[in-house]
Amino acid sequence: MLELREIEWRNFMSYGDYDTRLELDSLSQCLITGEVLGEGKAVFDDSGFAKIKKSNGAGKSTLPQVILWTLFGRTMHSASPGDKVVNWFTGKDCRSKITFKNGDYITRTRKSGGHNELIYVKDGDETSTTSDTLSTTKNQQAELNRVFGLDWDLLCGSMFFNQYSKPWMEMADSTRKRAIERALHVDRFEYRAKAAKGKCDKLDVEVNKKRRKIENLVEEQGRLTKTLERTQAASAQFGSNRKERQRRALQNALSEKQKRDAIQRPNLEKLQKKWDVVKQIHQKITTMQEEANKHSRRIANLEGTETSDKQKIKLWQDKAGKVCGACGQDVPETHTAAKIEPIQRSLGETKQEIETETAALEEFTSKIKQMKTIISSKSPETSMRDAKSTHDQWDRHDKEINRLKAEAKSIATEENPHTATIADTTQYQKKCKEDIEEAEEDIKRTDYLNRHFHYIYKAWNDRTKIKSFVFKEHIPYINRRLKHYLDVFGLDVQIELTPALGIKSNMWGYEFESGGERKRTDVAFMLAMFDFHEQMYGRQSNVLVLDEVDGRLDDDGIDSLINVIKNDLATKVETVMVISHRNMMHDVFENELRVKRTGTDEFRGFSQLEVV
Repeated sequence: MLELREIEWRNFMSYGDYDTRLELDSLSQCLITGEVLGEGKAVFDDSGFAKIKKSNGAGKSTLPQVILWTLFGRTMHSASPGDKVVNWFTGKDCRSKITFKNGDYITRTRKSGGHNELIYVKDGDETSTTSDTLSTTKNQQAELNRVFGLDWDLLCGSMFFNQYSKPWMEMADSTRKRAIERALHVDRFEYRAKAAKGKCDKLDVEVNKKRRKIENLVEEQGRLTKTLERTQAASAQFGSNRKERQRRALQNALSEKQKRDAIQRPNLEKLQKKWDVVKQIHQKITTMQEEANKHSRRIANLEGTETSDKQKIKLWQDKAGKVCGACGQDVPETHTAAKIEPIQRSLGETKQEIETETAALEEFTSKIKQMKTIISSKSPETSMRDAKSTHDQWDRHDKEINRLKAEAKSIATEENPHTATIADTTQYQKKCKEDIEEAEEDIKRTDYLNRHFHYIYKAWNDRTKIKSFVFKEHIPYINRRLKHYLDVFGLDVQIELTPALGIKSNMWGYEFESGGERKRTDVAFMLAMFDFHEQMYGRQSNVLVLDEVDGRLDDDGIDSLINVIKNDLATKVETVMVISHRNMMHDVFENELRVKRTGTDEFRGFSQLEVV
């Protein structure tokens, strides 16, 4: 519902660079007239030359134009007015604003350079959009239509009757039919059918997912069953296997004990003492051998000395009785004997020392031989390394015996490890079964819901039947209200909507009516649609505009129109704006607004709004 409180505009059409504001909720039923100030056409009558006051072009229709342009971005004249709404004499931006009773508002601006700016505030949330292209302009208008529930044909067809836009009867049959379908909300059937179909498709996807889940769970159950069978078989064999493993451990321990007991371990302490004695003897032998070696070296040196002395004695013996090479005289024997005598004494001493050293050497050699004989009898048969290795082997067998005994003891206290696995597998199998049952229940519920939405889809998709039902339900009411207003206007030609939203007449068709009859028919159709909207959804707006509806009406037609406004509309709508320049309309309504425009025929200037 559009509850307008105030409109304001600036540089819009014939209005200049000043703010014009109009509070709609204070107007009630209001006549809007116009006056163009300046020189008019010259005419001659009985009184001579006279100036005629003009009303056309004053800017009366600008008031509803401001509302329509602010709401839809279009005017009575054009669906895409663009810069045509701007008063270019001022060179400023064109701006308009509608404020609603609940505080929401819409501001539309046409800026220089062809830029649009749209600001709308809904429930305190401001949205600002600008557009440079027609595509984005349409998109932003579509968003505004959605937020505020705007529909051009319905608003102009039931609230804003103007002299430029096509009334219901002049619309193309298809356009009028679609507009009435929107009024009946039949256009939502396809949306509801698509929504239901979308839910059906979504539910089908969910069912397929659940079916795949069930298949996976069934496969998992089969796997669990096989696992459980294997685990139960292993569990049944666990007791006998445990006894067998315990028996093998004890048997291996006994075997290791036999091997261990078969090992003769030498007394390491005694053996070590024996080897210490042997070591001491070896050390003595080594010492004696060193002494023997000294005597051997002494003997060798003495023998060398003995040989040298013998050579010297022989050399002197050979020189006796021979001529000396140095003096040339014969060498006497006494001389050589004197030379040989000290050498022989030294040689005798050397032989005595050799005999002494030889006796000492033989003594050491004899003792060494005796000690080696003692070592041969004293040395143990087993080395310390072999004895320690025997002990290590015995220890290894002993440790293995202890390990096997501990293993046998541990095996005896073992719990069946398959028990927990069987319990877990059984629980998991139960959970799988529950999940399968739950999924099957979900599929049942989803199938039921799917059938429900499929029924809704078929119901809304079968548009012929449901549309016929809606038309049959509501078209009679529209026809009754249409007949009421046609009777009020005194028309003999009666028209009505057919069950297929066509138009039929009791006489000739609308196209053969006179201009005045057409105008009465158009207003009657508009008021009938106004009543239908109010009866179905509440009133569409608190403002109703009749823009020069009386232009082609005769006096009776104008009287009928005034009667409808004063009686039928007085209790239905707060503000009725009647734009007219017919004298019969003056002094009929409570309030009157006058639009004045100054200037000459060449340049008419700007419009001003005043309350009369």
